[in-house]
Amino acid sequence: MHSMDGYNPSWYKEWFGEDYLTVYKHRDNSDARRLTALILRHCPVGSGGKVLDLACGNGRHSFLLARHFSTVIGLDLSAHLLRVAQNSRKSSACPCFVRGDMRLLPFKSGFDLVASLFTSFGYFDDDAQHRQVAGEIARVLRPGAYFVIDYFNAAYVRDHLVAEGERVIEGRIIREKRWIEGGRVNKKILIEKDGRIKSFLESVRMFSGQELVNLFTAAGIETQHMFGDYDGSALTPSSPRMIIFGKKR
Repeated sequence: MHSMDGYNPSWYKEWFGEDYLTVYKHRDNSDARRLTALILRHCPVGSGGKVLDLACGNGRHSFLLARHFSTVIGLDLSAHLLRVAQNSRKSSACPCFVRGDMRLLPFKSGFDLVASLFTSFGYFDDDAQHRQVAGEIARVLRPGAYFVIDYFNAAYVRDHLVAEGERVIEGRIIREKRWIEGGRVNKKILIEKDGRIKSFLESVRMFSGQELVNLFTAAGIETQHMFGDYDGSALTPSSPRMIIFGKKR
């Protein structure tokens, strides 16, 4: 078993930059398009709706959502990823991008939909902060508005975890070690180029479906649907994803 010695609870402040985009370069828009279609089927907001893409990264989902909704705001903590998103805009129209912390959202209420996609939750080292995020999500949603969270399925991760891997992208050797410890799935990433090595960590809380349902229910968001992939299949222990749709009371 790996040790969590040297664990940095603020790992997410260091990781989501240029190197993150390199490591996840293999992610294309096909999954994002399928997830967007699933959202449209289960969140009847209407084209005039106001949408928040929470922890939007480089805007992969924000741009797709903006094809269907008149107001889309992407929020992220990473200045680098927001610059990439901003530079990808083809006009001054939406989406627009804002830098902020999901634990203290810089918005008043009024969103028709808040989306937390591609495992953009569970980063903090205690559940009080996760409850704080859930409370902020509920606060900015208008009554009767929708929430969707797309998360990894912990049961699937336990059964399919690949302990080590190595690949080469754009002249960089990327070595990854993965392990489960302390109720979290962890990944150490070493990126080597021209003899120089950079090291990063990912560490995400392994919520069960019921834990997430309970957490958001306590914040005032009632679960409506649960799916196991981007095509809307039923959630089972063998499902790769855990996608939960809720509605604010």
